[in-house]
Amino acid sequence: MREWMVFAKKERCDHYKALQEIGFIDWAKARNFRFEIGDIVYVFSSEERKIIFKTVVVADNVSRGDSAYWFEKAPQPLTCRLKAEKEYTGNNLSEELLMEHGFKGRRSIQHPLCGNRELMEYIREQFEFS
Repeated sequence: MREWMVFAKKERCDHYKALQEIGFIDWAKARNFRFEIGDIVYVFSSEERKIIFKTVVVADNVSRGDSAYWFEKAPQPLTCRLKAEKEYTGNNLSEELLMEHGFKGRRSIQHPLCGNRELMEYIREQFEFS
């Protein structure tokens, strides 16, 4: 099991609402990263500038099921399904605080992030104690 952080662009899709209402989002697969079933994925919102949800990968190679939450035509390639595990309502996962724990920000938010041990440990602790 690996831990990831992905970057949900509010101007493209209301990921937050999808996670609250249907309990999942579907994430398009790409060559430069591979989620596996059981991986933990933290969802960072471009609007709130903080992590808003902890999800877990529950399925791979599924058709998109969250199209109703997209503001534009939803991409249709096969996806990984990220099931909502826990919404984060605290104040310790803002972009500023994440940067104090190894988050680089800027261009790094364009791709899923994995392997930053210090950052993932900090995020995991915030979910454990919230």
